[in-house]
Amino acid sequence: MMKYKTYVAESLEKAMFKIAVDLGKDALLVSHRDIRKGGVFGLFGKKMVEVTAALPVTSKPKPKPQKEELVQEISKEVVQPQIQPQLQLQAQPQPQIQQSYSQPQVQQAFEYAPQYQQYIPQPTVDSQIITMIQKELAEIKGKMTSLAMAGNNIKMFPGKSQEAYQRLINNDVDKELAEEIIKRVVLEAPPNILEDGVFIEGMVTKHIASLLKVDGPVELDDKGPKIIALIGPTGVGKTTTLAKIAADFAFEKRKDVSVVTVDTYRIAAAEQLKTYTDIIGVPLEVAYFPGEFKKAIEMHFNADIILIDTAGRSQRNSIQMAELKAFIDQTGLRIENYLLLSATTKYKELLDIVENFQRVSFHKIIFTKIDEAVCFGPILSLNCRIEQPITYITTGQNVPEDIEIAEPTKLARMIFGV
Repeated sequence: MMKYKTYVAESLEKAMFKIAVDLGKDALLVSHRDIRKGGVFGLFGKKMVEVTAALPVTSKPKPKPQKEELVQEISKEVVQPQIQPQLQLQAQPQPQIQQSYSQPQVQQAFEYAPQYQQYIPQPTVDSQIITMIQKELAEIKGKMTSLAMAGNNIKMFPGKSQEAYQRLINNDVDKELAEEIIKRVVLEAPPNILEDGVFIEGMVTKHIASLLKVDGPVELDDKGPKIIALIGPTGVGKTTTLAKIAADFAFEKRKDVSVVTVDTYRIAAAEQLKTYTDIIGVPLEVAYFPGEFKKAIEMHFNADIILIDTAGRSQRNSIQMAELKAFIDQTGLRIENYLLLSATTKYKELLDIVENFQRVSFHKIIFTKIDEAVCFGPILSLNCRIEQPITYITTGQNVPEDIEIAEPTKLARMIFGV
């Protein structure tokens, strides 16, 4: 019966000293191999040596010698080098926990360990091949990293148009759209003017403005009240935006305004809107069910404009989207739905919101929180992707002043970062 133990050390000498101290002179060397500890998939790890040893166990085991006795035995082996241990190769066992050693043991074991060198098997061809593969993988990884870094500096467009392209990308404009804009600029600009940064800036801004779809302010109907519902995900500022539009029509345009809310889910939502309507001096109706909603609108058919505040809805919640659609569709009235989107939202998230709110069928877009956004490229990317135009942008929390009509040139300058 054999007792197996595996040791890991920085060198063969250190591994042999551990074997000699731990198992004594009767230890048999089973195998050894080079390994790496740490790193990624064996790469860049620290090179170590793993040695497996075995100790024959008799039917009547001897008591474990004390550390002082081990040192004496090791010293005898140093004095009598002609006595060599019989080392045999055995199957590799599972590693076991190793113990710590005192300084005298370390010194004696280092003197004793070299006697085992001739019995240590040399690395096999397989381990050498593995080492070569690891080196080649490291070289390939380094070359790929260099190519990737070089690719970031590839110049695609001549003159200052390359800087303009990079500015569009930095402002989160969709890559394909940015390329299309710069290609149009390069084709239209005289070759000798492409180094003029001011000219390129003006050309890019002009092309962005030409791509934007905007629709100006709300226009009232002659045959009845203009009915507008503000819809959108939670937290985009529907209630505040409604108050701004209501104040504009009541104070600036001197029109008869009425407000209806179906936002009965959010705590104190109706109270917040009631505060705004009291200040503006317009009536407010609260509807809890679709039937009440239609009656609330019909009560104010003599108004010039009726603004409807809805509860925030998650575009991923199909039940909430169905409820919102039911409220609007069951009235049978001609209602324009304005989808509110935050300018701080990323492009892919904007696409997801728009795709899901298409179930409710919206007609125009209002971008809110312009004052909180870092870049405005997603506004252009989305606007070029869908049919619905932008009608307003909001630039703060102040009622009624922080709302503006969407104007192409101003939006283009914001998008390009001018």
